Amino acid sequence: MVQIKVSNSFLSQVKWDDSSGCAFSINNQADIWRINIHSNSSSIQNLSTLLTRDEQVKAGRFLHKHDSDRYIISRGALKLIMGRYLNRKPALIEIETGENKKPYIKDSPLFYNLSHSGDWIILAVSDALIGIDTELVNNSYDFSDVINEYFSPEESHFINQEKSTERFFMLWTRKEALTKATGKGLDEDLKFIPCLDGQHYLKGNILSSHNNWTVSSFMLHKDYFASAAISDKTGDIRFWETDLGHKNFAFF
Repeated sequence: MVQIKVSNSFLSQVKWDDSSGCAFSINNQADIWRINIHSNSSSIQNLSTLLTRDEQVKAGRFLHKHDSDRYIISRGALKLIMGRYLNRKPALIEIETGENKKPYIKDSPLFYNLSHSGDWIILAVSDALIGIDTELVNNSYDFSDVINEYFSPEESHFINQEKSTERFFMLWTRKEALTKATGKGLDEDLKFIPCLDGQHYLKGNILSSHNNWTVSSFMLHKDYFASAAISDKTGDIRFWETDLGHKNFAFF
């Protein structure tokens, strides 16, 4: 049985650089983009033109405008940003679904993963498998049943201390990011996926992976935790601020 290593840590200092400094070239790196829904709402009409007919129909099925706006912004942002990396017109970016419903871009050498919570969307791009998750800290959420089902006794002890809600959401994003990177999905093995700081060793079948993983947690914004799971062979993580109305993201 293959044994793999998972290394977890929290990045206390993260600097979000302006997109104007991005060369849209990845060589054994990972780029993480944060996109604010409210700040980019003025671009919704333009972004909607990048969606396929099926995507536009899906956007129209949401009961609440905020959910529809989030879908249009996240889909449009994905196509705009990946269009720059792939040197393609954004409207020609084709998103398909693979094994375990994991989305991918047709005929692309790059991998991506996307998550959203509250007023924020986060997108991770790499030339290797990658997973990303973000959660708004909800102080009214009762996570007691979730802890018992999906966390180890050591993880439960860590959570049930001071700032327990923050600790819960940080660890949850780590488990989510790992399962999204590997395409494992949330199942009965989630309890055995390690999410405490430090290095951990586990059987590869738990994550359906033969790779070693590095999971980096950070603050996406005030009260928002996020975690990125990348191959331990991937180099630097770069963080980018996104204004979809900027000239870097021309609607062409």
